[in-house]
Amino acid sequence: MIMRLARSLGYDVVEVDDGDGTLAVGGHDGASALRVGWRPLIVEGYTGSGSIDRFAIRTRDARHRESLRDMRERLRGPASDTDPVDLAAPILKLLAPGAYGVRRWPDANVHIEPFGENRSAWWYPYEPIGTEGTAVIPTDVWPPPGEDTVTEYAAAIAGGERPLAVLLRSEPPGDEQDCAAFLIDGHHKLAAYRRTGTAPHFLDIARLADRRPCDPGDLRAVIGGDGSLEQSASNLMRYLEHARK
Repeated sequence: MIMRLARSLGYDVVEVDDGDGTLAVGGHDGASALRVGWRPLIVEGYTGSGSIDRFAIRTRDARHRESLRDMRERLRGPASDTDPVDLAAPILKLLAPGAYGVRRWPDANVHIEPFGENRSAWWYPYEPIGTEGTAVIPTDVWPPPGEDTVTEYAAAIAGGERPLAVLLRSEPPGDEQDCAAFLIDGHHKLAAYRRTGTAPHFLDIARLADRRPCDPGDLRAVIGGDGSLEQSASNLMRYLEHARK
């Protein structure tokens, strides 16, 4: 079923046999975790509060983001005119073994959900203003520092170029209006797309596996004992713990 969905959305299906697992996404949309260096960086999910709001929580340990920045040095500048599987090759080598879908996703409809001071982000899918389309969760500072870099990309985009930012998600989107994806590379590119009012283009990678939620230990790790975040994530935690029994 998931393979059929992936192909219907334009993903090429790839089996990764030799990935080293230093970059991994687990769970299913609405209960997924991004892990870097075998440690959870971000968990996203539904609040379970009776409304349809969703949230993401990021670890307070900055070393996780530094590890991902080091990986990005291997992901610079993917072009839009190359086979998407070839473009994804450096990333696939970092992923845990398994099946993945890879696609070029042009003119994407997304909204961006940056983290606040409490390391959390909140959004309401289907809202008519501000949260249409896929929720893109930055893995680094947003807006990104480096005005000159954003300006350079904006000039290239205005001139007709379409550089690819890179998304990693736990599964293919069953509903583009209510799903989430982690932005693992291309923060400056995405900022430049927004500046020019141009719909962004992505290299989009989706894990293809049975639908199981992420490990509750990942959520505990990113919460890090913060009482306020524990309360906010209590319903999701109960769901994750029950699903693991």
